[in-house]
Amino acid sequence: MIKLVVSDLDGTLIPEGTQDFEPGFFEALEELLDRGYEFYAASGRQYVNMYEKFGAYADRIGYLSDNGALAMKGRERLFVEEIKREFALEVSAYAQSMKEVDILVSGVEDAYFFPKTEWFKDHILNVYGLPAKMPRQLSDIEEPIIKLSMNITDFDQNAQKIKQRLTERYGEFAEFVSTGNGWIDMIVKGSGKGKALNELSRLKGLKPEEIMTFGDNQNDISMLKATPNSYAKTNAAQDVKDAAVHTCESVIEVLRKELLK
Repeated sequence: MIKLVVSDLDGTLIPEGTQDFEPGFFEALEELLDRGYEFYAASGRQYVNMYEKFGAYADRIGYLSDNGALAMKGRERLFVEEIKREFALEVSAYAQSMKEVDILVSGVEDAYFFPKTEWFKDHILNVYGLPAKMPRQLSDIEEPIIKLSMNITDFDQNAQKIKQRLTERYGEFAEFVSTGNGWIDMIVKGSGKGKALNELSRLKGLKPEEIMTFGDNQNDISMLKATPNSYAKTNAAQDVKDAAVHTCESVIEVLRKELLK
């Protein structure tokens, strides 16, 4: 019996290239919660951004933000996983040195970025809607670092070579995965959404078969592998679909077919 539903946001609940949920999602979410199911959003996004996206439902659901580095239930912190500071700053500096890369560094409380263009500044503050700070230099970030994201100019043309450069330099310690909408995220080996979901399951005393997951990109793979009730979007890359047991066109359709009959 399913007790917990966990879904990625961008490309899964929020169609690729947009900032709005799939039509009908909040109606399905309300019915899901009213029937006693728990719902957690799992995303590379920062917690503050995710919390705001859910409006009136924000305190009724949970969050695995920053690719699982931070787990929250409403406003209650459940656990956090930090990246070693020296490593995070070194990779950030190297990534920022590439002309095709703009970085976004997540702390537990705030996000930080160093825009090279007005487009990226506007994208983060206004399109993405993230109240990020702009320190003068990386060393000005004083709080623990939990995630590093890289926005790639001309993603289709440049992403693969940038992944290769990062992997050649730091692949012993981290993976660099596509997360949709022109981004690459660094995931320290042994961490990620799958580890966060396993920890959440342990805290709640849930078995893998009591969890349903949805995802569409490489940062969802470890989470999809954690349960036999996993769904990859049909337009996902093949490695993502291979990690899931099922595929689907729509999260809402699956919820209505399997849980909201």
